[in-house]
Amino acid sequence: MAAHAKIARKVGAVAVFQAEQVDDSRWNSPLRQDLLGVPFIIAGGSALHFAFSWADEWPPLAIVAATNESIWEHLKLAFWPSLVWALIESRRVGLPAQSYWAAKGVSFLVAPIVIVVVFQSYTAILGRNLLVLDIGTFVVAVVLGQLGSIWLLTRRPVVKPAAWVGIALLLCQLAAFSLLTYVPPNHPLFIDPRSGAHGLSETQP
Repeated sequence: MAAHAKIARKVGAVAVFQAEQVDDSRWNSPLRQDLLGVPFIIAGGSALHFAFSWADEWPPLAIVAATNESIWEHLKLAFWPSLVWALIESRRVGLPAQSYWAAKGVSFLVAPIVIVVVFQSYTAILGRNLLVLDIGTFVVAVVLGQLGSIWLLTRRPVVKPAAWVGIALLLCQLAAFSLLTYVPPNHPLFIDPRSGAHGLSETQP
């Protein structure tokens, strides 16, 4: 009987261990992790909207925080929190780094595209922007970006040529969002429609 009890305990321990592994795998799945990222990104983007003024317009913070009300500055509010969450998520999902970051390089483009298209469309119709629509657009853009990430991460790992395209897109976005507030092109995307501010400048060039 003692031998049977010992075997039963070992079988039970193995069953518990396997159940914990299943729970961990579900918890760390791209689906769950990307959905958990939605409130993080929205909260982070909301904080970055005000961070520049909170910091008395400290120039180095302009890399990540919005410096004015131009469309470009609002795109940063989705990109940088998404990148931070992706770094956190990468340690949890356990996917090959090349495939993971290639997928992120593509999915990070979703939110900026949605924000630009929706904002330009509704302001062209209404003739002005509305705060509630701006907030709603940001939330929808973040959700769609995370859903795009889920779709890409749950597919088969991409082959090397395609992976390098995704990684190149990620690096281009990193460079653009790091630099273009300081050296903005003379384009309406970078100009605050209310004040005329352009990057860190108070006036349009």
